Amino acid sequence: MKKRLWTLIMLMLMVLGSSFFAFKPAAAQTGTTVYFSPDPATVYLNGTNSQVVDIIIAGAVDLNGFDIILSYDDSITNIQKVALGGFFEIGYCMVMNNTPGNLWYACVQTGSEPKSGIGTVLKLTFTGKNPGTTQLTLGQARFTDKDSQPVWPATTDGTLNVTYNATIKPTTLGGSLELQGRADRGGVKMYLSQGQYVLQGPYNATTTNVSGNNLAFTDVAMDVYTVSTAQAGYLNISPGMGRQIALLASGNVLPPLRLLGGNAVWTNDEIDINDVALVSGEIGKISFDPDADINNDGKVDIFDLALVAGNFGMTSAIAYAGWLE
Repeated sequence: MKKRLWTLIMLMLMVLGSSFFAFKPAAAQTGTTVYFSPDPATVYLNGTNSQVVDIIIAGAVDLNGFDIILSYDDSITNIQKVALGGFFEIGYCMVMNNTPGNLWYACVQTGSEPKSGIGTVLKLTFTGKNPGTTQLTLGQARFTDKDSQPVWPATTDGTLNVTYNATIKPTTLGGSLELQGRADRGGVKMYLSQGQYVLQGPYNATTTNVSGNNLAFTDVAMDVYTVSTAQAGYLNISPGMGRQIALLASGNVLPPLRLLGGNAVWTNDEIDINDVALVSGEIGKISFDPDADINNDGKVDIFDLALVAGNFGMTSAIAYAGWLE
């Protein structure tokens, strides 16, 4: 249905535009060409995620306007912005249609001298959506000369690559992380997996005992990472939870995270009867299992058991539902 509607719109506009490009024999301009620059063009998803591609005409002789139709794979990229190039002194555009996967621009000079030579007709700013390669297909590149006759230059389709740049400058990631039952906010490790696309890492950072943001990753490649923690005595964000963050050029900040205590048998990400048994069995001992000292105050006592009891039945999936999702 969508394709049928698009076709009908195209046909209606072509009929309306017939006065602009009069139905006269096509004028011959040997050596006139239309092409893309740069070609191939590349958009880096972990960079500026932007690439300007020019549609250029070369070898033009006394031209006054253009009617260009372009198509591409909109699952890979999108034209974010269209600007007129400097070749023509455009006075009026009868068609300015930019929809995902398709572009149609038809414009003409009014009261200006016909143009010859080489120059940019349109400047297209592409942004990336998914890694891949798409052809930039010129379905139509029709021009009009000083006598209002249509001119059909030879065309060369272009190529646009959307990818990740493994050599791009590193970025940073900050955040705030604390532990339930502890005043000291320092010494907690957070981990970033190997990058999903450029395969840098893994990375880890340790919190400091300061208020506010106390976690800082530096010199991290821009990419997509799985975030995890591994703090003894606490419910953790495990790699299997699949909590991911995409790091861009700047301004990367994690949502605040407060790890819940009481998970003495801390590798199972669940506070249950096993945690109660471990902590209660170590209370008052001079030599004790360090995992039972939940709040890390150098002894196992009622405060550690209170953390277990207060969070009994809690799991990481429940405790951190919505965090980084």
